[in-house]
This record gives sequence, structure tokens and C-alpha cells, in this order.
Amino acid sequence: MAYFLVMGGLALTVCVTFGWAVWRMLRWACARLRRSTPSRGRKKTAARASKGRRGAAKSTSRASSKAPSRETEKAPSRRDAAAAGKDAARRDKKAEPSPPWRLTMALAPLQGAWPLAVLLGVLYGGGRLIDHGMVARPQHAPDAFRQLVEAVGWGAMALVGVALVGLLASWRCRRHA
Repeated sequence: MAYFLVMGGLALTVCVTFGWAVWRMLRWACARLRRSTPSRGRKKTAARASKGRRGAAKSTSRASSKAPSRETEKAPSRRDAAAAGKDAARRDKKAEPSPPWRLTMALAPLQGAWPLAVLLGVLYGGGRLIDHGMVARPQHAPDAFRQLVEAVGWGAMALVGVALVGLLASWRCRRHA
């Protein structure tokens, strides 16, 4: 009787866990589909950025078309010394990190796998404890139970890995923002 209670409780928990995982994946997929629709604001900012680049290109071409005077060729001016100091300061200054990739931004919500990983870890610990208790009895635990406990343990480790990747991705996105 105890075996049926334990296995029934474990089977119920596994079914609820897989149902929760499927529900979360469906919610995530629906959210991604809604976000993938193009918005009008992005087109406007891209047009503004391209106009700004054109204006900068025109101003540099105008500046390069002017011929340098003979006075500036003879002796270095204060401006040249200041420009050299700025170049050195730019080299010493640390570069700003690049924006996170789309893959990183997509992986950031995966840190929500922590509760499921903790749940599976507790289930694995309980299963190992039950297996240890069944060894002391004259009847042996079925091999299917041991395989199920092992699968729950590997699943818990995989979810911990996924949650760590999500945590790292969210840290990367937060650091850039």
C-alpha cells in the first residue's frame, strides 16, 4: 500500500511538473510571437540614424577638402597637443560593452526555471530517501523506481543549468541597460 501511495504521489508530481513546463513554453512562444510583429517606431529611428550619418559624412568631406595652411605645417599647435592627449585618454579608457545579442535577450527569462529546479531537487532527495528506506526492507524496490529517481535527478541538474544560463543572460542584459 505504501508503495502505491509513494509511486502515485511521485507520478502526480511528475505530471504536474511536465504540465507546468508545457504551459510556460506555450506562454513564452505566444509572447515571442507578439513581440516579433514590427512596430512603426523602429522604422522612424532607423531613418533618423541614417540621416545623421549622412550629415556627418558631408561635414568630414568638407573639412578634408580644405588645404592646410603653411603655418600649421611648420610647428605643432596647441590643438595638436590636445588632440594627442585625447587620443591617449581614449586608449586608456575602457571600451563600453557591446549590446547583448538577441539570443542573450531571449535566454534572459529562463531564470524563472529556479522554482522548478528546486521542486525537482526536493523530489530527487525524497526519492533517494525512499529508496534508501526500501533497501532495509526484505522486499527490494523495483528497478523502474530507481530509474525514475535517477531521471528526476538528471532533470533537476538540467534545470539548474538552464536557470544559471538564464541568470547569466539577465545579468548581461541588465549590465548593458
